[in-house]
Amino acid sequence: MTLYGQAIISGVLAGGLYAMMSLGVSLSWGVLKIINLAYFSFILLAGYGSYELATSHGWDPFVTVLAVVPVVVIVGALLQLFFEKVKIGEFESLLVTFGLLIMLESVARSIWSADFRRIPSTANPYASSSLKIGDFAFPTPQLSAFLTAIVIGLLMKYLLDRTYFGKAVRALAQDRDMARAFGVDHRRVAVILSGLAAATAAIAGVFIAMSQALFPGLAVEWFGIVFPVVILGGLGSTLGALGAGVVIGVAAAIASVAWGPSYAPLATFVILIATLLFRPEGLFTRKASV
Repeated sequence: MTLYGQAIISGVLAGGLYAMMSLGVSLSWGVLKIINLAYFSFILLAGYGSYELATSHGWDPFVTVLAVVPVVVIVGALLQLFFEKVKIGEFESLLVTFGLLIMLESVARSIWSADFRRIPSTANPYASSSLKIGDFAFPTPQLSAFLTAIVIGLLMKYLLDRTYFGKAVRALAQDRDMARAFGVDHRRVAVILSGLAAATAAIAGVFIAMSQALFPGLAVEWFGIVFPVVILGGLGSTLGALGAGVVIGVAAAIASVAWGPSYAPLATFVILIATLLFRPEGLFTRKASV
């Protein structure tokens, strides 16, 4: 039972990281109608940025957030501004951002090579530290990522539900032309929202760099995690992404313990297929929610 209990804890903590990885795609797809695969690149490059600052300049991995996040936010906002200017559609965005993903992956490979890169323990003491409660361990990077995901989810929920900006976002998601007719600056709202979404991707990248090795192909491997979380959580749903991340994390962890790590993707896609069949709007959201 201790083994399964630890697996559940690990799955829940991993769910927070999955939620931060998925939130940008969920908001971009659900609100802006853009399938922005560049967010996978933002996660990867933020991880490499954290790695570089920690190994070459002696920064504490947590502190690297202060340098990495603003850069990624600016890039994410500028990319959305470009989309707004050229009036890119949903299908076109998938093609364009996939090409951008490949380009940025190549940039990462040319700078850091295809080798695995991990922050050494001398620069990252958190990788081997954990909070012990009884027989169970809560690794510091994963626990920090989970708590951060909760804070981000609640703040984003408040922003979207209780502020004028959130009302503008909801109006934009429901009918862009009508929102524009009522005075919503759709371009400004989209750029700000994209910057916020990019920030969550950058934070996820920092936590990934703290907890595992990086390599350029890692971005593509995240497809099998991020898209199930986005679909299960419901497009544009902030807390839904957190709930879906936990579901995916726990299911994968239990499947790994019960049958082996190779069955973790199977468990994820069984849940995804069942959701698409019986609740296509997502497990944690109504059809009209944001």
